[in-house]
Amino acid sequence: MRSTCLLSLLLSFLHGFALAQSVEEPNPKPDYLAFQTGFMADRYNSLGVRIFFEYQKGIKNNWQYGITYEQSRHLGLLVTDQINELPSNLSQLSFNTYYDLHLIKDRLFWTVGLGIGATHVYWDDKNHLGLSINASMTLNIRMGKRLYLQSSPLLVLAPFSRIYYSPMNVESFDNFFSFTAFPIGIKVKL
Repeated sequence: MRSTCLLSLLLSFLHGFALAQSVEEPNPKPDYLAFQTGFMADRYNSLGVRIFFEYQKGIKNNWQYGITYEQSRHLGLLVTDQINELPSNLSQLSFNTYYDLHLIKDRLFWTVGLGIGATHVYWDDKNHLGLSINASMTLNIRMGKRLYLQSSPLLVLAPFSRIYYSPMNVESFDNFFSFTAFPIGIKVKL
């Protein structure tokens, strides 16, 4: 009787231990958090300081998706093709897909992406909300086991990494586009 009780108790513990075990994927896909800063310039001669946050998740092979929030605050005016100036404060939320182009496996690679989202622009006491699309290309340089430095892909030729376009209009200004200038940041592998 005693041995039967001990055997059933042992089997119940083993059964509970087996149920508590997690099943791991053979190759789990990595998660990343990215933080960037720099400048944001737009078509309306506005230049602002930029803050960028993103969560990225690996899907398959070199494909990833990301959810991005970016904000810029008007700092000063920039000279562009527009005669009139319109100070802009931006907030942008996007869903993006990315592909990694490896130069040196997991040490040096470009992340190329396309996305769609919403843009909120505050122009001279007027709020505007519109759909936007974006294209991006970021250079990633591995700095440690889980840490990457992010920058514009061609710093000397083109010091920007992301471009936004939206068909929203305000007064005499039609269509909205903006781009990052001198982006720098970190990407952390979770």
